[in-house]
Amino acid sequence: MRSFSDKSDLEKTLIAGMHGVELQRDEKRRYLGHFRERVIQAVTLKQLRTAKGMRAMKEALSHGKAAELVVRNMARTAAMPLIVEAQRLGIDFTIVGNPEFIGDVAVALVAREAVDVPRLMSEGEPH
Repeated sequence: MRSFSDKSDLEKTLIAGMHGVELQRDEKRRYLGHFRERVIQAVTLKQLRTAKGMRAMKEALSHGKAAELVVRNMARTAAMPLIVEAQRLGIDFTIVGNPEFIGDVAVALVAREAVDVPRLMSEGEPH
């Protein structure tokens, strides 16, 4: 069996058409496996350890479209109060640990559909 790189351009196009091509892979790697457009709030580990960061995430949990709290494995202990609150509110949570993740996002609250959130805490203050 030939590898993908050994296939003709026509074969590659057919395979991409049948199975799709992930266009925003880096975006999903930055937001713990989710598209930015579905993120309600996200914080870094440093922000999570502050009262302001914890408050931002707890406030976000009350968002009407909140569907899942995603916690990077290294932030599990610091995020425990958020996990408890998410469970209390009936929001799913997932602990993830993919070595391909990029950036500093430690916790993200995501919706099942796109939400209009212009700036996440993890994105920092506008310059």
